[in-house]
Amino acid sequence: MGLLTAAVLAHSIVPVADIPVPEGNPCTLSEQQTDIPAGEAVSIDDLVELADIGRSDPNETVSPYGISPDGRQIAFLMRRGNAQTNSYCQKLLVMPLDGTGTPREIARDAAFIRDDFALRTFVSVAAGWAKVIVPRWSPDGSTIAWLGQADGISQVWMADADGSAAPRQMTTSPDNVDDFAWTKDGRGIVIATRPGLRRAAEAIAAGARRGYLYDETVSPQFGVRPIPTGPIARSYAKVDVGSGQVGAAGPDEVALLAPPPPADAPERARLFTPGSAGVAAWLEPKLPERFISPSRLVLRRDGREMRCDSALCEGILRLWWSDAMNAFLAVRKTGWGMSAMGILRWDLDEPAPREVMVSDDMLIGCSPVGVELICAREGAVRPRRLVALDPRSGAERLVYDPNPEFAARKTGPVQRFRFRNAYGVESYADLVLPPDHRPGAKHPLVVVQYISHGLLRGGSGDEVPIQPLAARGFAVLSFAKPDLVPQVATARDSTELLKANRVDWLDRRNGQSSLEIAVGLALETGTVDRERMGITGWSDGVSSAQFALINSDLFKVAALGSCCEDMYSYVLAAGPAYSAFTRSIGYKFFEPGDAEFWRPMSLIQNVDRVSAPILIQNADSEYEGGLDVVEVFRQNEKAIALYVFEDETHYKWQPAHRRSVYERNIRWLEFWLMHRQPCDADAATQAELERWQAMPDAPAPEDLTCVPLP
Repeated sequence: MGLLTAAVLAHSIVPVADIPVPEGNPCTLSEQQTDIPAGEAVSIDDLVELADIGRSDPNETVSPYGISPDGRQIAFLMRRGNAQTNSYCQKLLVMPLDGTGTPREIARDAAFIRDDFALRTFVSVAAGWAKVIVPRWSPDGSTIAWLGQADGISQVWMADADGSAAPRQMTTSPDNVDDFAWTKDGRGIVIATRPGLRRAAEAIAAGARRGYLYDETVSPQFGVRPIPTGPIARSYAKVDVGSGQVGAAGPDEVALLAPPPPADAPERARLFTPGSAGVAAWLEPKLPERFISPSRLVLRRDGREMRCDSALCEGILRLWWSDAMNAFLAVRKTGWGMSAMGILRWDLDEPAPREVMVSDDMLIGCSPVGVELICAREGAVRPRRLVALDPRSGAERLVYDPNPEFAARKTGPVQRFRFRNAYGVESYADLVLPPDHRPGAKHPLVVVQYISHGLLRGGSGDEVPIQPLAARGFAVLSFAKPDLVPQVATARDSTELLKANRVDWLDRRNGQSSLEIAVGLALETGTVDRERMGITGWSDGVSSAQFALINSDLFKVAALGSCCEDMYSYVLAAGPAYSAFTRSIGYKFFEPGDAEFWRPMSLIQNVDRVSAPILIQNADSEYEGGLDVVEVFRQNEKAIALYVFEDETHYKWQPAHRRSVYERNIRWLEFWLMHRQPCDADAATQAELERWQAMPDAPAPEDLTCVPLP
């Protein structure tokens, strides 16, 4: 199905036309690009075309690579977006784990496999981020298997590890293969699918001629059809590698993908990890009565349990046993506001673990190989690369850098602020200045939300390009949303927690307190122009931005990746199930007291107080949720612009759309905060500029300075 086929079916009552498929192979085009001289600033194309291994965001996932059985080679899928073709170049690469030589290409594919996730009662909603594809080696190391696509369905593919033969499709499942594993003898593949999803969708489709009941299974923003709900079990099958014959998977084979819980694991144990000679380690909650509890690390040896109750053992994400070091290893979030990462090592002959290293860099998908940890690592101005870390010393060894050219780019300096907000919550933010900043210069400020760890790329949702903005003269405040206030952290379940956060909009006040302090610290540096500050946001960051526009006078302009948490369209577009959920945690819609509840948060109620021009760039799957705000602002002659991107999700996945969002955000912020317009605008961009110039309080044409497009 083409990109617009769904749109044609859904909107056949109006004239439509297919968009021509862009010409060119994304891999060939990226290989033909000429080198940019060293010292050039980071551009939006640098970010769109950045090579990723695993997901593009800097959050923990499964390991995005596979290690050969002999521990000498590493296989990984590298993905690079191309806005020209609106597709991805994806290559399966293999190289020595010692980092020598160049990777050899085993396969390439332009099919981008999107992840999916459960959304409350809806069992599967398509995500915009990439599914993490983990290459898996056969037990003898001769073959690599991975997930690719055939006719839009995820299937298992195979190739010889030496690249001597063309890739071959191993499965022909009618359903997406969610996961797979080699059998121990290497003669078969065990696959996991969810045929119940297909059967549920077919049953829903069969009811189309009778009309669909509007109930809790419908979310208008996702379409008119009901969405499958309820439990959908995984189905397991075994595929013979030689013949392709499919048969039932036995219990031992199912256990390769869904292992039963260890018999000797304590009831509340998490990350239970057995070692040799009967030793084991695990996490247990310090405050089991709480929904969110700090954890302690427990080590069991010779029937005796040792507990690490100190802060050193909190925030653990991964835990392993290492035969090579006769020790347990762990990777954890740590530092001020959990903004850093560290490695712990607990030797069996020691009474407590010790911290081997701490870094502001993010460590993603780590796993032990011999006496090293192999991790994907990225920092504020350095994209993700594969490294080997020594758990004895913390020393790093580079395995592979998929973006070596980025090191030659000129980046703006980064200064981290660490502080407590009015509620005592540890908070942090990063101030990025232009690469050519000079002492005494003051710059317009743009706030980017709501994470600030790993590569400072485009904030949550990756829509506001931080370094390209800095290169064009902005100071950028990359702001991290603070953790829960102490009284909310005591909640016993998720409903209690969410209710407590919603009392007098406590979570928004918590974030606003941190935001105001962070902006104040940026102003204290003397590098920011107080009269030219803007705010951006995506997802939860949109709610924070609208709260800031209503409850402070800091910001003169806003650029949002969705819109808005407000009184009417927000809940109607999401549907009855979301209405019931939000009411259960304290929201009020269409009932007595709703106006009072929404007063601190509603752009509709506060339209007279908000003077900042608002840009909204939203997905077609959710733009209806902000139409009430757009209409009210237009009727009150406020500057507001809404752009909608087709075939998109909450997290936008198409490279051409990402580039357009990047570019328009820059142009919008420059127009209102710098009084700039593009010199070399095409007809569409010029028409857009004219619409902006017609908005209330827009700069006069004679006050606009001509600059090149981003």
